[in-house]
Amino acid sequence: MSRSAPGLAADRLSALAQRAGCTPFYAVDSAAVFARIDALRAALPATLQLCYAVKANPLPALLQCISTRLDGADVSSGGELARALDAGFSATHIGFTGPGKRDTELAAAIEAGVRICAESVGEIERIAHIARQLGRQARVALRANPDFAIAGSRVRMSGDSFFGIDSAQLGSAIAAVRRHELEFGGLHYYCASRMLDAAEIVALHARCFAEAMQIADAADLALPWLNLGGGFGVAIADDERPLDFAPVAAHLHALDETLRARHPQARLALEPGRYLVAEAGIYVCSVIDRKTVRGRTWLIVDGGAHQHLHATLQPDRLQPANFPMTLHPQTPTDAIERVSVAGPLCAPFDVLARDIDLPRAQPGDLLVVHCSGAYGASASPLDFLGHPHPAELLF
Repeated sequence: MSRSAPGLAADRLSALAQRAGCTPFYAVDSAAVFARIDALRAALPATLQLCYAVKANPLPALLQCISTRLDGADVSSGGELARALDAGFSATHIGFTGPGKRDTELAAAIEAGVRICAESVGEIERIAHIARQLGRQARVALRANPDFAIAGSRVRMSGDSFFGIDSAQLGSAIAAVRRHELEFGGLHYYCASRMLDAAEIVALHARCFAEAMQIADAADLALPWLNLGGGFGVAIADDERPLDFAPVAAHLHALDETLRARHPQARLALEPGRYLVAEAGIYVCSVIDRKTVRGRTWLIVDGGAHQHLHATLQPDRLQPANFPMTLHPQTPTDAIERVSVAGPLCAPFDVLARDIDLPRAQPGDLLVVHCSGAYGASASPLDFLGHPHPAELLF
């Protein structure tokens, strides 16, 4: 069974399909994104810097429409940096993360004046060398990799991973920043993603915050910026509950007050991505065929893993789950059937859903995959098997 999916008016879906020209296509509801941003603004401290993790969905039209509603952006490549700047995000409030930044990307970041979140002492040395060559000052934050266990997520970027600077080595990293007379840009934490348990998020924030205070005290640093990352999840399956954000927001108010008391110039920051846009997006494909194999009814659709990998393989779950889906038949029907849904690829992993209850489908009907506003086309192997790329719309 799928989770209940939000309704979509038939006339709205028809208009989007006409605008796209053909299926499959993605569409993101800008009003829904704005509503999520406004809800976060109302819940979070007024001084908190709310940024967007561009990797979640780098659609230029989306970036442009949210750039004036957010305080900044997190990018992880030169391409994302260019898109964020083109969309109107202020370079001052762009953070550049990623464990393998090329020299050309570092140079572009230094020239633009963005905050570079260094992920090794070696990267700090490279930043300093490039900054000297360019005759520019570089602003360098340190991405910390703390050594404590994290529950509530399979997607982890701390502990035994290649992300960030081992917290035990942060003293050496701070010394390198000082030695090269680089501008210290603060501390950055991003330890896990797709977290749905508020208590686990609060515990993670508390531990990262405590470590950051200890690091600043030990190094006699005035902390200008403390980014606690994002990683807030969106429930897609029957065994998941939506994140209760209220306890997270209440705890962030307390942390913000403590931070400003100890470091008056400091600013707390978050960088959600999926949480801002996932539920605002849909992926629409058409039924090509229906057949029965060993007693299981399959719908074959024209979209799948090549365009929406997270709806098929789902590397962030122990077992794949059905995204919420709705079927929009060309001919109205009251008949409901249990089916599985596969894409057009000649690959066994191209399964969008197993044993889902939908109206009885016929070729030409539209299948809508909800919660598809994040990690869609840009996170999928679009050129696999040579299928056309999907249109991506903002409405």
